[in-house]
Amino acid sequence: MGNSGIQPEARQREKRQRLSAQARRALILARAKQVFAQHSYREASTGLLANASGITEPMLYKHFGSKKGLFLAVLRHFSDQFISAWQQRIEQHMQEGLHIALAEIAMDYHAVVKADPDVPRVIFQGSAAAADDPAFAEATERYIMQVYETFRCLTARAQEAGLIAADVNPDVASWGYMSMAFAAQFGLMYSPQEYQDWQDRILSAASRLWLRGLRPQPE
Repeated sequence: MGNSGIQPEARQREKRQRLSAQARRALILARAKQVFAQHSYREASTGLLANASGITEPMLYKHFGSKKGLFLAVLRHFSDQFISAWQQRIEQHMQEGLHIALAEIAMDYHAVVKADPDVPRVIFQGSAAAADDPAFAEATERYIMQVYETFRCLTARAQEAGLIAADVNPDVASWGYMSMAFAAQFGLMYSPQEYQDWQDRILSAASRLWLRGLRPQPE
């Protein structure tokens, strides 16, 4: 599925730098994210992962213990980073009003996916490996529940404020938003570049349609 995307000369420069343990760990995580996004978990050898970071395999084991340890660290670190970036966008829209944040929540999720589509690709790799390893299943479930809780929190607040009808089940509303966001996410991850603007328009229209159905209806 391609190489790690890191130029040899860049790797040589990084190898010559004296990095702190924390900076080295951050570099390995970033490079491993790229590798895992482009290769399946099975395909991503420790040699490939180490080479992408300009380190030796023993150094990789020193920091993460194993390929599995590295993958789980990548998954947790960047999924948390993803959720944080998404919630920051929601909070920014909250400054304009709860109704704006509710209208934009799915598009905010989509914007974070567009900013770094490698993150959902890694999460997808974790989902694919989950059937064979409970640790992968736990890590991907944790991410899914973070997404759900973020949607659920805002829809519950909107319902309390009267923006969503009182008889709407907020769990159903949240899963509906998630289905739209995840569908757009997979489309963005695997569709040609020229379809991305079209996907933006579809998700925006679907969000408006979904919200219209959630709002209190006139007597």
